[in-house]
Amino acid sequence: MPAAQEFPVDLPGPVSQEHGLRWTTIVIAVATVSLALTNAASIESWSAELTPGPRVAQLLDRADNWRATTDRAGLGSPRATMHRIWKRLEQASWPGDHADAQARG
Repeated sequence: MPAAQEFPVDLPGPVSQEHGLRWTTIVIAVATVSLALTNAASIESWSAELTPGPRVAQLLDRADNWRATTDRAGLGSPRATMHRIWKRLEQASWPGDHADAQARG
């Protein structure tokens, strides 16, 4: 059995649970804010799919206003660009697609 080797770097003592919880909270908060700022179109789309009612109407109105606000600030442009690229790729025909579709059809 090989002899125990010392680790070449002195590690600090154990990390407290509080530090890990704080880090996780910060990560979740940053992700939430980032998505709310750059993905307002998805929030609007999600609210449009809910069962109609007075509260959903208010939510849809607020989501529409939020999307307009983020679009004016240019925050929705990365998502819009990716959406355009996705739709273009979705409609693209690749070599062999026509033959494959006929064989399956």
